[in-house]
Amino acid sequence: MQTVKISRKEIERGVMQPENLDAAINAVREDGVVLLPGVINIEHIERLGEKMLEDIQTVEKTQGIVNNWQGVRPPLFQPYLFKDIVFNEMAVAVSHRLMGDGIVIDACGANTAFWGDTQQSVHADTHQLWSTLDFVPPPHNIVINIALVDVNESNAATKFWPGTHTDTRITSGNRRPTEEMIAEWEAKRPAERMCTKKGDLVVRDMRVWHCGMPNHTDIPRPMLAIIYQSGWWQRSGFEAEKGSEDFFEHPILQNSAVFVDAPIDYLHQGHSRPLRKR
Repeated sequence: MQTVKISRKEIERGVMQPENLDAAINAVREDGVVLLPGVINIEHIERLGEKMLEDIQTVEKTQGIVNNWQGVRPPLFQPYLFKDIVFNEMAVAVSHRLMGDGIVIDACGANTAFWGDTQQSVHADTHQLWSTLDFVPPPHNIVINIALVDVNESNAATKFWPGTHTDTRITSGNRRPTEEMIAEWEAKRPAERMCTKKGDLVVRDMRVWHCGMPNHTDIPRPMLAIIYQSGWWQRSGFEAEKGSEDFFEHPILQNSAVFVDAPIDYLHQGHSRPLRKR
C-alpha cells in the first residue's frame, strides 16, 4: 500500500504540502488506495475506540451479531465527535482534489471484524458509472477508513486488490468479481492487506475490490467508514444527534446528516441511511 508521510506542521496547519497532495492523488489514481499515517490525534482514537468497544459488547449481548464484518454504528454525539476524525483535513484535501467542488459526507459508519475464521466475499462497494469510456473517470465515492486499534493480518486487516478501481466489468447489477477475474488481477497486481496503526487513515476509491478477513484474536476490530461523495450522486444520509449541527458544518464538505432527538438510537449494525427510507 502506497504511503504518503505527512509532517507535523501540515497536520497542525490542516494543509498538505503540494508535493504530498500530488503524491496522494497519484497513489489513489494508480492503486485506488493511499495510507496517510499518523494524521489523527491518538487520544481521540483511543477515546472513541474505548466507547465503541463497549458499544460492540452491548450490541452482541442484547441483539447478537448478524454480520461478522458489518460495523456497529459510532456514537455521533458529544463528547465522541472529533474534527480530525470526521473531517480530517488531509482526507478532505485528497477527496476534494479527486472529486471537485460540492462533495458531501454521506455516511459516518463502521466495519467491525468480529472473531471467526470466515472470509468475506470479494466485492466492490460501488460500480463503474461509465464502463464504455476509453479512460478511467474520477471516483464518485471515497471511503475514509480509520481503524480504532492497531490492525495487522491477525485481527482482520482488509484484503484489497490495487488497481481494480479501473476494471470496467463491475456493474450496478453485480459488484462481485468472478474467481477468474480475481485470478487475472492476482497475476498482475497481487492482493495486499490494509495494515495500519492507531492514528492512521486510508483513503480508498470505493470501486476497489476488497474483502473482510478473519479476526483470529478475541478482541473485535472496529474501523470507521466515513464516506465522502460527489454532490450529484444519490444520497443515503446518516443519523446524528440533535445538538451536533454545528460540528457537521465544514467549508468544503456539505453533509447529508439527519439530526434526531437525543438519546439517539444508534446501537445497531450497518449504516442508518435515513434518506433512503423517505
